[in-house]
Amino acid sequence: MASGLHFIVLLCLSCGLWIGEIGEAKPSDADCCVYDCCKTCPEGWTWFGDYCYKFNFSELDWADAEVACIAAGGNLASIHTKDHYDFVKGLIKTSAGSDKQTWVGGTNAVKEAVWLWTDGSKFENKLWEPRQPSKGHGVEHCLVLNYLGHVSNIPCTNKNSYVCGKDL
Repeated sequence: MASGLHFIVLLCLSCGLWIGEIGEAKPSDADCCVYDCCKTCPEGWTWFGDYCYKFNFSELDWADAEVACIAAGGNLASIHTKDHYDFVKGLIKTSAGSDKQTWVGGTNAVKEAVWLWTDGSKFENKLWEPRQPSKGHGVEHCLVLNYLGHVSNIPCTNKNSYVCGKDL
């Protein structure tokens, strides 16, 4: 039994579980198991929860940002909890040096008032500010963070930085 535990610990260490990069959380020993201990985010991505995130400085319209995230193996980031929201806002501020207006994966372009995440997960965003999402004269269909410091919907043709997310 003890030799099995030593094997698992050595396997996890050799897989790079404790990579120790600044700003990258490290899973605890309890999170390590035979099948999952080797999961880490790709270089340039940051781990939080069960997801990897990457801030991208390039300013693209929302659709092109989603295409870029898909090419990187993910989607524009979906945000399901206040903790994820705080993390993504912090990632933006740390990466950009400011609260830069940034695309994430929410959209209601398919049907007005029906919001979806591009990764297919359920949209239960309770982070809207009062009077948001706005109707936007029928053209504000894409979700952005840091619009006047808040979560908002704006025209998808605007060009902004973006955050990609993918499952770990």
